[in-house]
Amino acid sequence: MEPRFIIHSHYSEEEFVRYNRTIQYKLLHLKRNIIVTNVALLAMIVPQFVVGQYYYGIAMLVILAVANWYFFIGIDRKAKQIYRKNPFIQENVTFDLTFHDEHYEGASENGTSSVPYSKLHTIIETPTDFYIMHTLSSGTIIPKGDCPEGFADFIRQVKAKYNK
Repeated sequence: MEPRFIIHSHYSEEEFVRYNRTIQYKLLHLKRNIIVTNVALLAMIVPQFVVGQYYYGIAMLVILAVANWYFFIGIDRKAKQIYRKNPFIQENVTFDLTFHDEHYEGASENGTSSVPYSKLHTIIETPTDFYIMHTLSSGTIIPKGDCPEGFADFIRQVKAKYNK
């Protein structure tokens, strides 16, 4: 059977960072976790100032600032480190993706795979990419700039058909 679409792609560091950020926020609920952490720490900080224990209150404010720095800046830095240490996903690796009616296949110099759409965790569309998620934290990045005409409609139909 002939594939419906063939895509040749590379992952740039910027795309990998966007992918990681999207997964953290959309699938792992990072925003909710940040809000809960901030509310909990603020609930512990305010009483420290009320009872006059300023040193404890200031120390907790520093912890709050470091936690927020990590949530907003640290995850991007960590994603860049992962990208730079993993030769299987860097820009010099070409991914050949072929999309059929019921499954898609991925191939690179590091191996091949075939995944039925029914086994996917979800499909995420962003303004710049599609993320075909095999599990909660593992997926395939497809930059929209690499997609042939008609692919966006096809993958949206797959998402609707399989409730992904």
